[in-house]
This record gives sequence, C-alpha cells and structure tokens, in this order.
Amino acid sequence: MWVIKNLANGKYYKRLEEHNNKLDAEREEATTFDSQERAITKASILHAEVSTLGLGINFKVEEI
Repeated sequence: MWVIKNLANGKYYKRLEEHNNKLDAEREEATTFDSQERAITKASILHAEVSTLGLGINFKVEEI
C-alpha cells in the first residue's frame, strides 16, 4: 500500500469527498493506494491544484 506525504507539514493526504481533500491527516487515517503509480498520479494532481493557489507544497509517495 502507498500513501502521499505532505512535505510542508509532515502529515498525509486523505480524500474526504470528490473535490475535498485533507492535507494534514495522521498516517493512520491517510488514504491508501494499491499501486505506486496511482499514488504518484494523485500526488501530481494535488501538486498542480495547490500550485495554482500559490502554495509551494510538495508531496512524496511512501510505501507502508
């Protein structure tokens, strides 16, 4: 399983609803992905979304 880590605060990504995301979840409540490729794709999408808001947040995909 794979999770997405928010490097700005050391917390994790959690999907709440279709267009709502939490970027400061604890590892136990983080959304998990069944493949590294899916996690990387979602991390890229998140990065693009927050970049348009002027937030310099980077993400890292970790295996758990």
